[in-house]
Amino acid sequence: MLFAVSGLIGLGVAIYEVAFPLYAKDVGFSWTSMGWIYSVAALLTFLIRVGMGTWSDRAGRKVVYVVSLLATGAARFLTPFFRGPVTLGALRCVAEPTAKVRDAMHSVLLYEDAPESFRSRFSKTRGVEFLFHSVGLVLAGWSLAIMARSGVRHGHAWIMGIASLVLIVSGIVFGAFYRERSQHETARAGVSWRQFLHSDLNGPMWIMTISIFVFTFAVMISHGFALQWFFMEKFDATQPQVFRIGALHRVGCAIPLLFFGHVFRRNLKLWLAFFLVTEGIFIALPGLMPRATTYRILGIEMSALWTAVGVWLVHDILGMGVWLPIQHELLQRHSRASSRGRDISLATGLGALGGVASPLVAGWLRELDGISREAAVNLPFLVSGAGIVVSSVFLLWLPREREE
Repeated sequence: MLFAVSGLIGLGVAIYEVAFPLYAKDVGFSWTSMGWIYSVAALLTFLIRVGMGTWSDRAGRKVVYVVSLLATGAARFLTPFFRGPVTLGALRCVAEPTAKVRDAMHSVLLYEDAPESFRSRFSKTRGVEFLFHSVGLVLAGWSLAIMARSGVRHGHAWIMGIASLVLIVSGIVFGAFYRERSQHETARAGVSWRQFLHSDLNGPMWIMTISIFVFTFAVMISHGFALQWFFMEKFDATQPQVFRIGALHRVGCAIPLLFFGHVFRRNLKLWLAFFLVTEGIFIALPGLMPRATTYRILGIEMSALWTAVGVWLVHDILGMGVWLPIQHELLQRHSRASSRGRDISLATGLGALGGVASPLVAGWLRELDGISREAAVNLPFLVSGAGIVVSSVFLLWLPREREE
């Protein structure tokens, strides 16, 4: 069931992440305005994730999974009906946190169903989801191009609306057919907000939390809205091309997730650190490449846009596509069995706080006084890559994990 739902979710979830920044750019939002919208949503992500994580320990994972998925779909469906920054910001403040809650519950459900095969099942379900991300983005880009040629107005509205309905259908299907194992219900742990504010994580979970915090701060400087706008402003990418870049981004994650993400069984913390360093390097490299229409490489003239995209995609293939299941495995291992939902929601929620300031930092770097706009467009990617490398250092303090 999780495989089937992952496919449905994959068709709808990524389209919004690509379409929303394009919609906002068409409306006329600045880098600073987008920074505020994304930052406030990141702050609320922590509050909602922690609260719903506690609820999952008491009410069960399935209820939280379904509610978060339906809320995400509803908020995204309403988005293209509005143009004001306050309303769009409010809708994103529902869509983003609830989507992250669904991600957290996905990994907890997988682990509690079968801890011994968690890495393999996590890699495969997320790989399927990322593959369907790419399918959805290709279809969205193709549809947007056709609608533009046909003179259809508000193509973004149609694309986001249909994608959101897919998420709502996914929630209904999951709620109707998924059967949660009874052990989840016996592991409920009623926890108050006061207990959450005490942040009683164990030492290894705190190390993971700090690493996730620094990583999230860094990666969200170059991702979110900055990702689409960077390629549009530096390499003149069109909107259909941006959707294709998004599709390749997901394929770059899906392939290693499906085939390599679950093969690492020893020295997990060192592998996680290594692939974080690799990711940071290849995110920064497009920021060092000169602005051009074409590059001549070994006597062959190549598109500058797609050359830069190809270099950047290595951060998926030798980065998140490999380390994501390793990170989730370490989170599951170091969390406490009696409060796993709370521990992981708290760790990932506190980590998500790193993303609060990063969109504002991206806007500030892009519009930094004293630097030409042509040079400033590179700064979010350069700072992001350096920060991701720093996030790997904290992992060296993790205890040596037992082999499983």
